[in-house]
Amino acid sequence: MNPSANEVQTRKIQCPFPVAMGATYGKGITNFDKTMVLFVTKQLLLDLCEGHFRHLLSYVEKETGLFVDAKGYWTIQEVEEDLNDPDGYFALYYFNQTKLNQTKGSSGNLTIRDVFLEAGPVVLDFYIGSSEEVEIKFRFPKDPKLERYLINPNFIKIKNTWYLHRMF
Repeated sequence: MNPSANEVQTRKIQCPFPVAMGATYGKGITNFDKTMVLFVTKQLLLDLCEGHFRHLLSYVEKETGLFVDAKGYWTIQEVEEDLNDPDGYFALYYFNQTKLNQTKGSSGNLTIRDVFLEAGPVVLDFYIGSSEEVEIKFRFPKDPKLERYLINPNFIKIKNTWYLHRMF
């Protein structure tokens, strides 16, 4: 049984979220590259757990920007502006359940942070598209139904550096 939304907000939060490596599909990146993508992912999940995205901008490439959800491409400037807005997209959908419930006009909605708090251990599956593109699938063995709240993050390699290209 999943805890209610109020229980998610009131229980003690254990950061970082427990993360384990899952399967790798495809070939084309080195173990070093895989480790770098894993590092970026873990850092962003730690930020999410702690209730901020302090490191996000350093993982967004300045020229390519970030796909924030299935609908929206944002420049790095737009990402930065939104991160600084207490009523912005990230604050609403990733961190503030009260405002999310108000916006949606219903209660019990889960922020992305709430999803990870309820999920328990997170397993990361790597889908390698090429030597310069990797997609991560978050799996929640304890409660697979929670996976539907997320889109798979996508990473791109530009000039030997891995960047987040699509947010989760």
